[in-house]
Amino acid sequence: MRVHLSLRKVFIIVSIVFQSILAFSQQNFINVPSSEVTTKHKLFFQQQLNFNELIQSNSTLDYGLGKGFEIGANVLGLNFNQKQKSFLNNDTTDTDPYNPLLMLNGLKQFELNEHISIAAGTQLGLNFTDGKSRSQAGLFYGNLRFYNILIKNSCLVLGSYYNTKHYGGKGNRFGAWAGAEVPITPYFHIMAESVLGTNALCYTSAGVIIYPFKWMPLTFGLQIPNTKNNSYSFVFELTIIPISK
Repeated sequence: MRVHLSLRKVFIIVSIVFQSILAFSQQNFINVPSSEVTTKHKLFFQQQLNFNELIQSNSTLDYGLGKGFEIGANVLGLNFNQKQKSFLNNDTTDTDPYNPLLMLNGLKQFELNEHISIAAGTQLGLNFTDGKSRSQAGLFYGNLRFYNILIKNSCLVLGSYYNTKHYGGKGNRFGAWAGAEVPITPYFHIMAESVLGTNALCYTSAGVIIYPFKWMPLTFGLQIPNTKNNSYSFVFELTIIPISK
């Protein structure tokens, strides 16, 4: 793993991604896709920061196409080493996910009834590299989503996934996950999720969601590793959601 990715290169990466016409992606609880599709012709933005020995940034911007479709891209694994004051660029060590990753995404949701839907999604892309050939990374998944059951605005997601070694690093390729969100008040929700397996995605997370504005939920959480190769981390998410008229 090398640590000489300059700030200028980082800004170039972010600029390319967010100026792209296809700069959109799926929504997550923290690690588990919520399978909630963005409203047609609306934008959704989410910025996640994970804090441990590193600061990791994961950026998302969604666009709804209608009829249950969403397309997108995101920047994953933009890692900053606080001690060395530099960004990390992994394009050699398969033990960890390659990073940063520039991903294009797609999601299709099928409504079964007013409380249940199924969704299939994928994230495909390349790592940023400095003078080496780029490598493909990918995630494929299917989710079953239950919402507004017993408690209004609650949801439960159950699903399975497949990840490539450059996306999830060392560990299992096939796995399962679950996520849930329950409102306590209109302005305060609790959430929990778990990604089962032994790769870099595998955490159990819990947190709270606070709504200072209806369109801007803030998530504060803790990630607990499900495998010894992962580290505990605190999570902060800033989300901008479209408000239907």
